[in-house]
Order: sequence, then structure tokens, then C-alpha cells
Amino acid sequence: MRMDFKKTSKQLTQETIEYAGNMDPESRNDFIDLIHDQYQIAKHSETSRGRPKYPKREVNKFAKLLTELIKKFGN
Repeated sequence: MRMDFKKTSKQLTQETIEYAGNMDPESRNDFIDLIHDQYQIAKHSETSRGRPKYPKREVNKFAKLLTELIKKFGN
């Protein structure tokens, strides 16, 4: 199997949704909770100088992924 490391954010979101769709409901909820936790960490982490630790575009990727997962599978 060949790994393609140049996937777009949209492609990764779609693959993640497909992956979550193959899970049983309890595992899927745990997975969505994990994505939410990672989003919160990325959003609220700061360096010692008070600057955001993660680039805004990365935080937005988590937010978009979380939004799509909740739209598809509920909360």
C-alpha cells in the first residue's frame, strides 16, 4: 500500500469521516471526544510568552473536522 502524504485537509476530513463511520457507536463517540479534546488543546495552548502554540490554520482544521463529524454522526 502506498502512502500519500500530500493529502488536502478536505481529503483527510473525508477519510476520517469514513473511518468513524466504520466504528460502532460507542467507539465513534469516544473518537469524536478525542478529536474534541485535541481541538481544545490546540486552541488554548500557549507558549511561555503567551503566544498561541499552534498555528491558526491547524486549529481551524480541527474545528472543521469536528464540525463535520458532529454534522454526520451527532453529538
